[in-house]
Amino acid sequence: MREPNAPSRLRGLDWVLAALAAAVGPHVPDLPAWVTLLLLAVCAWRWTADLRSWALAPLTLRVIVVLVSTAGIFGTYRTLNGIEAGTAFLVLMAAAKLLETRTSRDLTVVVFIGWFLLYAALLREQSLSQLPWLLGSAFLTAVALMRVHAPSAQAPARHIARRTLQLLLQAVPLALLMFLLFPRLPGPFWGVDSRSEARTGLDDEMTPGDVSDLSASGEVAFRARFSGATPPPEQRYWRGPVLHEFDGRSWRRPSAQAFPQPQVTFRGPAIRYQVTLQPHARRWVLALDLPSAWPEREITQSFDLTLLSARPINNVAAFDLTSHTNFTAGASLAESMRRKDLALPRDGTNARSVALGRELAARHAGDPRAVVSEMLAMFRQQPFEYTMQPPRLADNAVDEFLFDTRKGFCEHYASAFTVVMRAAGVPARVVTGYQGGEFNPFGGYLIVRQSDAHAWSEVWIEGRGWMRVDPTAAVAPERIQGSLIDAVADDEPVPGRLRDASPIWMRIELGWDAVNDFWNQRVVRFDAQSQFQLLDRLGVDDPDWRALGLGLAGSLAAFFLVLSTYLAWRYRPPRGTGPAGCTTSSSRACASAD
Repeated sequence: MREPNAPSRLRGLDWVLAALAAAVGPHVPDLPAWVTLLLLAVCAWRWTADLRSWALAPLTLRVIVVLVSTAGIFGTYRTLNGIEAGTAFLVLMAAAKLLETRTSRDLTVVVFIGWFLLYAALLREQSLSQLPWLLGSAFLTAVALMRVHAPSAQAPARHIARRTLQLLLQAVPLALLMFLLFPRLPGPFWGVDSRSEARTGLDDEMTPGDVSDLSASGEVAFRARFSGATPPPEQRYWRGPVLHEFDGRSWRRPSAQAFPQPQVTFRGPAIRYQVTLQPHARRWVLALDLPSAWPEREITQSFDLTLLSARPINNVAAFDLTSHTNFTAGASLAESMRRKDLALPRDGTNARSVALGRELAARHAGDPRAVVSEMLAMFRQQPFEYTMQPPRLADNAVDEFLFDTRKGFCEHYASAFTVVMRAAGVPARVVTGYQGGEFNPFGGYLIVRQSDAHAWSEVWIEGRGWMRVDPTAAVAPERIQGSLIDAVADDEPVPGRLRDASPIWMRIELGWDAVNDFWNQRVVRFDAQSQFQLLDRLGVDDPDWRALGLGLAGSLAAFFLVLSTYLAWRYRPPRGTGPAGCTTSSSRACASAD
């Protein structure tokens, strides 16, 4: 017996539920657990209700679910806008719609919600690795729509899937035309930042252990493609955030940056390259030390020579830069900057390190170069160890590292060296960034990974300006000349060690990275400028938005003309058929029937 108000069996409900699950799949890691569980519970209930002919949820319950869900989303995200909150809200609206699905029209609404969720997944992340899932989910969603509107409930699923595939393949040329010629909005992908949460990468604060933790990741930080020869490894210092403030344990960027811009003189040949940054949710642009030219509409340079983009980099971003590895920066130092880069905590922390700095200053009569040389000799000659697994340090972290453990990663050496320099009266600061990179012969570019994260020091010397000093090079020169794998013990968890041991696996990974780079360059970053360049290659002189619109209109007209011609030929009447659909041989019978 059917329950009162129970709906009839819905054609295609199981397909719609499967398509909705596939569309929600990419969002599950970022959705609150309660949202995912609520959707699963509603899907299970609706499928069971259809199978057993249960009555649908009453209006009062549906209203309560919508109100409570909306309040839950607002309480979780403090907003209903944006990709994160909007996606969660869309998932809950799909669940609410399933509570009242009675007709094929209701299922069609759920199908379209699934397509919007797939679009939101593409806005969230445009990586090549998720493309197969999105394409498969889009196909499944289209099949579900075809199944809902099939003329017969007994229509074979194989036939519906084949027909759906034919329609999608016919739409591919139209999709390519829209991709190539539809006017692009300036800014991030479709004008929307893909993510707002923090990503793996450098931070504006450094505590002992931070860089070593980051170096345990083999994720790509950015790629660099040089117009000429690739610089040698010892010149591949990629400048990131510069840290000035020290509290005895951690280094930070200053909250206020009202310092004068230093005078910079560049010497030697210019190095021109394009850097393609992976999203890191920060503003800094990693550049070969030291950048001399950049796109001024998109990037500015801070007082400490760090390049900053106009907005946080939440999408793949590429910039054309020029750098010189031979330069003089800040031959004269402003007094405010001198005080900032000589400051040490006044609470007596790291007293032994401060005493060492003062001893070196007295021994060398204030000669900063001699102080630097002796400190580097100390690292080089005494039993210091370069390791990714240093011992934990307490409040007097610099003292414990310099005089007790003597085991550390690059941030330990840069921090200790900078503290001693300041105590010796030499202005100094910590620079974080990356060092090195792996050349990809398949794509002809340099891959810089999170495992290449690095920290070094800069000291200011009268008449010379800011000078890079890398204490790590004194302890583990293999790290600068080679890679992290060459500089640490064989039992340390360095990413890529197994890959480097297998030439075949290395070639596979580098080939896959080249494919990813092509995807980023030709698809994800296909913007208005790329469209104008395409028109220029097609022979359009001085292309602009008008030329782009005319090209799109002409291409669409040609596409629909070809499609109409094909359909007219495909569904033409059989040969010898008269105007009423009767053959000439049966014209008398047709006339009699009339």
